[in-house]
Amino acid sequence: MKEYRGIFPALVTPFDEKGRVDADRMQRLVEKNLRQGVAGFYVGGSTAESYLLSMDERKYALEAVMEAVQGTEASVIANVGVFATEHGLALADHARRAGVSAISSVPPFYFPFCMEEYIHYYNTLAERAQMPVILYNIPAMSGVTFKKEDIQRLFENENIIGMKHTSYDLFQLQQLIQEYPEKNIFIGHDEILLCAFSVGAEAAIGSTFNFMAEKFVRLAKLMNEGKQREALKLQDQANRVIQVLCEVGVFKGVKAALKFQGYDCGLCREPFLPLSKREERRLYETLLENDCL
Repeated sequence: MKEYRGIFPALVTPFDEKGRVDADRMQRLVEKNLRQGVAGFYVGGSTAESYLLSMDERKYALEAVMEAVQGTEASVIANVGVFATEHGLALADHARRAGVSAISSVPPFYFPFCMEEYIHYYNTLAERAQMPVILYNIPAMSGVTFKKEDIQRLFENENIIGMKHTSYDLFQLQQLIQEYPEKNIFIGHDEILLCAFSVGAEAAIGSTFNFMAEKFVRLAKLMNEGKQREALKLQDQANRVIQVLCEVGVFKGVKAALKFQGYDCGLCREPFLPLSKREERRLYETLLENDCL
């Protein structure tokens, strides 16, 4: 049954001055986004630098988020993707006990697995985690492309309730929405949110929602009201910012934008390098020009 609608920030992982996961900063960021009308959060994904964190750090970050959303209606989706299935299951068990509404996972990566192995992985996760599972389709990062017949096989599992579609393939997105109305299909590219909502999407998970949640909540509302021209103005503003992020580095750019807004989440972990002064200045000016500060 479909239950997810609205804007879901893919949260960054804040670090303190010594590079440790900072629960207080995480909770402050969550509270800010809740005030701006988000529907929930995606925790432990690419934006969170999760593959640069230890298992314990990933658990600690999730616990901080769950504490911050206590007493609200926000849904929390935890990404449990990791190299080994057993480690993913351990993260899934922790997420279930923490009280998340669903788990998600990128396909296992680095090794060249075949599609049968990917399907087996997701079915194992869905059966053993005892929780709703959301597939994570991100071919540009995972190197895995799910064809129509692959998705059909996966969606036969009732515990697999949807997909995070981080792909520019709007044709496939529209097909998924039309053919699986009971599934939750999230658009994962912020820069095409308007296009995705035009073909029927109702939910989005995105990196830039960390600092542009208010803009995207308004955009989604306008699209739902049929006010596409007004929504396009907001998408245009957001995309001017996203263009700069793509040039300077999305994840470290998101953290820099948050710092400009008064939410210092620290730097990204190495091997990421900080933005140069020139990059910071360009990002700041773009944020200012597009009503993000």
